[in-house]
Formats: sequence, structure tokens, C-alpha cells
Amino acid sequence: MGESLTIEVKNTHGAIAPAAAKAEAWLEAYDPSPKAMYLVPLAIEELVTNCIHYGYEDKGEHTIVITLSVADQTLTMTLEDDGHEFDPLAQGTPDLTGPAEDRPIGGLGIHLLRSLADGMAYERRNGTNRLTLTKRLH
Repeated sequence: MGESLTIEVKNTHGAIAPAAAKAEAWLEAYDPSPKAMYLVPLAIEELVTNCIHYGYEDKGEHTIVITLSVADQTLTMTLEDDGHEFDPLAQGTPDLTGPAEDRPIGGLGIHLLRSLADGMAYERRNGTNRLTLTKRLH
């Protein structure tokens, strides 16, 4: 059983589901809790979609690299992209008090990931965004 998995995802919507399925299949070997298992495809869907929609000026092909690893019963998931600098942790918590139809669009996916993950960290290095999520497996 490998200790890590790297998935290269093209910046297309069609690449999201196969990447999520590959990550889930790999993670199953570690017998994760339902919450840990839920986090992985949700994070891939949310973060890759954000890259596709907001990350790039051009319509060219870009590669988003997702790395999953397990050590000491903790899953670490890292997503790296060469898109615009964007620190999701700098975004405020969305106002969830009013009716949904009156709220501005955006921010809920990142908020949900922050709520589900045990930790999140962001860094920008050499023109690359790197977002890391951690989650205890049990």
C-alpha cells in the first residue's frame, strides 16, 4: 500500500470526477471515517472548479496537481496550481444569516472545506498556489 498518491488534473470540468474517484479509491485502503472520505471528493470538486473558473486569464491547458498522503493516521491533501494568486484563508466567513436568495454568490465551498478539515494552510511560491488540508482519518 502506497503512502502517497499524486493526481495531475487538467483544467477541465470533465477531469474532476475521474480525479475524485481515483483519490477515493486510494483512500479506501486506509479505512477512513465517513467525514474524511467525504472531504476528499468535495475538496477536489470545489478547488479544481475554482481554478477552472477564476484561476486563469487564458483558455490554455493548465495542470492542477493534487497530492494525498497518510502519516500518523492523518490525511494530508495538497492542491497546487499556476493560476492567479488566491489565498482562500484570507476570505471572510460568509454571512449565513439572511435568506439564501439575498446572499452574494461565492465563498460557501471554501467555508465548508474550512469547517470539515482539521487544518488548512496556503502559500504562494514561485508563481504557484499551494493549499494544504489535513484531516484525521478516524
